[in-house]
Amino acid sequence: MELSKAISYRISQLLAEKDWSSYKLSGKCAVPTSTISNILLCNGKSCTLSTLNNLCRGFGIKLVTLFDSELFDPENLDDND
Repeated sequence: MELSKAISYRISQLLAEKDWSSYKLSGKCAVPTSTISNILLCNGKSCTLSTLNNLCRGFGIKLVTLFDSELFDPENLDDND
């Protein structure tokens, strides 16, 4: 799986766990809804670490928690991303 797709899936999981929309997350972390939508749709391959950190602040989690998923296990990620 491409890293961008893994990030998209993980953000979607966290949104579902909290029963939040991307709009609600945007309001909590000051990341534009369009940026969150692009991440969820895997549009644009470059999601910055700063953006991910802001999303984590909105979720109230540490950055390490975002990546604490089997989605990011080396065997699950493509080498060419």
